[in-house]
Amino acid sequence: MKSKRFDLFFILFLAAMVFFVYRLYGYQVKNNEKYVQQVENMSLRSIKTLSTRGSILDRYSTPLAWDAPIYTVRKKVVFLADDLKRTVINGFEDRDRAESFIRRLEMYGSIETDLPVVLADRLKEYPELEVSERIIRYYIENPGLAHVLGYLRGDGEAVMGVEKQYNDLLTGTPGEKVIRVDSRGNTVAVESESSPLPGDNVMLTIDAQLSMFAYDRLLATGKNGAAVVMKTNGEVLALVSVPSFNNNLFSRRISDRDWLRMNLDPSTPLINRAITPFSPGSVIKPFIAMVALAEGYDPSIEVICGGSFQYKNTSGEVQGIYRDWFLYGHGVTGLSKAITVSCNVYFYQLGLELEIETMNVYGKKWGIFEPTGIDLPGEGTGLLPSPAWKKEKTGEGWFPGDTILTSIGQGYLSITPLQLARMTAEIAIRGAEVLPFICRERSSERVVIDLNEESWDLMINAMKDVISKGGAAAESGTAYTAFRNFQWPVAGKTGTAEQGGSLPTHSWFTGFTPVEDPEIVVSVFVQDGGYGSGLASEVSRDIMEFYYENRNR
Repeated sequence: MKSKRFDLFFILFLAAMVFFVYRLYGYQVKNNEKYVQQVENMSLRSIKTLSTRGSILDRYSTPLAWDAPIYTVRKKVVFLADDLKRTVINGFEDRDRAESFIRRLEMYGSIETDLPVVLADRLKEYPELEVSERIIRYYIENPGLAHVLGYLRGDGEAVMGVEKQYNDLLTGTPGEKVIRVDSRGNTVAVESESSPLPGDNVMLTIDAQLSMFAYDRLLATGKNGAAVVMKTNGEVLALVSVPSFNNNLFSRRISDRDWLRMNLDPSTPLINRAITPFSPGSVIKPFIAMVALAEGYDPSIEVICGGSFQYKNTSGEVQGIYRDWFLYGHGVTGLSKAITVSCNVYFYQLGLELEIETMNVYGKKWGIFEPTGIDLPGEGTGLLPSPAWKKEKTGEGWFPGDTILTSIGQGYLSITPLQLARMTAEIAIRGAEVLPFICRERSSERVVIDLNEESWDLMINAMKDVISKGGAAAESGTAYTAFRNFQWPVAGKTGTAEQGGSLPTHSWFTGFTPVEDPEIVVSVFVQDGGYGSGLASEVSRDIMEFYYENRNR
């Protein structure tokens, strides 16, 4: 019996030994390479080397956004030695800045600041200092470019503008260093190393000086607003929104206080008004006129403008009285004069004759109220209302009064300053399609607004007369006063947009220059600019003058 138990025990022992030897063989021989590789991998470390982001440049190669180091300097001693102070003073071009650096370092012990690279390298040699650096994004001090450029957050995420639109292009490829470390984490060898590749630079069509001028001129009105300056081939020279913000606040990790202040600001500085829709008022009348001409309407048909229009139903009952902006009326008025003097009474009747459905047909065909497709994120779009739209949004039917108001750019109708600039450019070059862009060129061979030459002559001459003086107040162009004695030929259209109730009106102007061989379009919107379009017209004149005086630099 004992012999049998011994035999069983021996067999089990032998099986266990065989299994142990087999496993040992697997670890030491069969899978040796696998486990050796795992151990080696455990001793390797990968270190990423950040790449620099590409710069953003204006059309003249002026840097608008770029990467540069910022340094954290910490002192390890109580007092700074005199020779170190001399090094700092000699390292700055501005002595006041050097003394400020010394004073802040002695006071706080550690400061983050930008330094000349040569000085930063010198300071690293002093054992009593600890100098570290990181790369941050810098932006030109030009609030006229803030919305176009956008910004990088402190965590590197691109927000708004060109930074977001061309993020993939601007972002470089990080480098990598693979090192071998010992059990204590000390580097014993560099296994491989690849250098970081910087991102590509992006050159814009934007003119930084023109943008700054347009911003300052708009700011001088004391109102919010927007200005678009665009070549007739679609190159955007300026896309300005007021109020603005400082992009540099974000790249250095904006404080909670600044972020809250900016977001709670009732003037909404982060909104790009150049691509935001607003009620346009009379600057939309050229669109209504083109619809009429496309429909074969006789522009020589005249109406009598006595200062108001009475809308009557089929029974002859007065349903509403709609007034002209000019109390005494414009007298006998045809289409050309109606554009020049901005006769509301004429367009009330023209709109009723065309009907809202016809306006929508051409609005869609010509794309006037569709997004321009500019290479910027967040573009808003205007609205040409329709009976179906109103029913869906309000639950109400469409009334003749809605058509009357739409015909003069009031009611539900809206457009962005950029969309208005595109429409104006397409008028300037007689219907050819204009595709706005700020970086990647877009061109088109298509004629989008198909009118005959006689109709184009009428449109352009009528808009040219907007700038000229007639024989009486009722005959003068609505922008005559603003452009008086202006030495370059301009064609344009003014607009005053009511917001309803006691709210102040918006002021608009859109125009192109020169008239015969158009180069640029300027569209200006002054929010709450007050009655009359004088503010927007005056800003537009000054922008055009700046363009002419500086275009050959």
